[in-house]
Amino acid sequence: MPNQIWNLFVELRKELLESQKIRSQIIGFKITFITATIGLMATHIMSLDKVLFIIPAFAAICFDFIICSYSFSIKRIGCYTRDHIEPALKAQGDIPHDFIPWQEFLTDSKTRQELAFYGNIGLTLLTVVIGTISLFFPFRLFISSSLLFALLVFVVMDILAHLSLRKLGKFWKDI
Repeated sequence: MPNQIWNLFVELRKELLESQKIRSQIIGFKITFITATIGLMATHIMSLDKVLFIIPAFAAICFDFIICSYSFSIKRIGCYTRDHIEPALKAQGDIPHDFIPWQEFLTDSKTRQELAFYGNIGLTLLTVVIGTISLFFPFRLFISSSLLFALLVFVVMDILAHLSLRKLGKFWKDI
């Protein structure tokens, strides 16, 4: 049994690292896609309908949904490791009682950092601002108001998705 717990720990660690790698690639692609799209559109602003600037805003939010999905997977593995695998390994006696396992260490408030979150959501909100402004030049009642409403719904969903990630650790402790 002890070997099986360790093997599970190793496999989950591999899955966690792969999810982190994929999430980083998606973030990099998001930054490249959004900035390149806005840059290309800005260079051709006279020949384009300005309402098209709404497209990068929706794209940024959709990228956020994918990023949140991978973040959820990463947090889920971390919570399971902290709450089930690390205590089982500690109970086997292979780990000294005063040793703090990695996932437990990460739950301490002094080891948390939120800069990646602010950078990711900040880029999305900047893109949303550009898209929102574009809807008013010219303002077309049906198109602009419909797109503005849809964008608002997507922004709220994006914020709720990010907030749900913060609850995950608490959620797993309550089970």
